This record gives sequence, C-alpha cells and structure tokens, in this order.
Amino acid sequence: RSAMGPDQVLLGNINPVSILRNGTPGQVHAAIAECHRQAGARYIVGAGCEVPRGTPHENLLAMRDYARSNH
Repeated sequence: RSAMGPDQVLLGNINPVSILRNGTPGQVHAAIAECHRQAGARYIVGAGCEVPRGTPHENLLAMRDYARSNH
C-alpha cells in the first residue's frame, strides 16, 4: 500500500501454490484477510497470479466466501 498510495485499488497477492492449491480453506481465508488488512478498503480478492490446476474447490469457495462477506 505504501508504494502505490491510498487511491490505487490493489488486487490479489495470495500465493497461488502454497496457499490456494496446497493450503486449507482456513489458511486461504487467513491469507486473504491479511492482504485485505494491509491493503485497506480498496482491495480486490484474487490470487497472486494464476489459480493452479488442481486447486481444491473448497479453497476457491473460501476465496469466494471472503469476497462476498462484509469485511
């Protein structure tokens, strides 16, 4: 956030392999919450780059559920 300034919208930065593919839904939620905390209100939930093949559906649902919640 400090490098981009307060007016920029930030996206993602969730590690696609260690968190999305290999983590648990709880780890996905925690990682997104931490990125959101650091980025502030102007944050879009997303992976750091691509979502790897083999990512558990439950982890994608955890990402979706966080995005739909009122954080």
